[in-house]
Amino acid sequence: MKKRQLLSNGTRVSEVGLGCMSFAGFYGPTTETEAHGTLTAALDLGIDFLDTADVYGLGKSETIIGSFIRGNADKFTIATKGSIWRDPETGERGIRNDAPYLRECLEKSLSRLGVDHVALYYVHRRNPEIEIEELMETLLAFKKEGKIGGIGFSEISPASLRRAAAVGT
Repeated sequence: MKKRQLLSNGTRVSEVGLGCMSFAGFYGPTTETEAHGTLTAALDLGIDFLDTADVYGLGKSETIIGSFIRGNADKFTIATKGSIWRDPETGERGIRNDAPYLRECLEKSLSRLGVDHVALYYVHRRNPEIEIEELMETLLAFKKEGKIGGIGFSEISPASLRRAAAVGT
């Protein structure tokens, strides 16, 4: 499997990554054993980049990945996302980009994954009520703390991306 540079720090990942939303049963029931089999097959094929999110199964996807990589975290480069909240009882959901909520999302993701940092942390959805500059300051703080290697946005306008990049990288 060919590799490509993901981050400016030299982190290289497989050209093909594995999206892990299905581990949370999004496309139908999936057992932990089946998900672990998929992760093993990915490694066998040279795939070492995993993409997940805290909202996938309300953390189930991250928990499954975490149980697989314990003791072998260096075999994968992990990206996860935060900012979507979902009420487990009603299914109601919303978007939050405030610093305390994103910190809570990130800390819970790290705990479920069983790691102290992730290579890439995305804002899953943008809430325009929070200025992009304020949002970037929050993400840059996570990076400075060593909790994330890079910053990403799952959905963002080109103008907002330029404003975010002007704050720092």
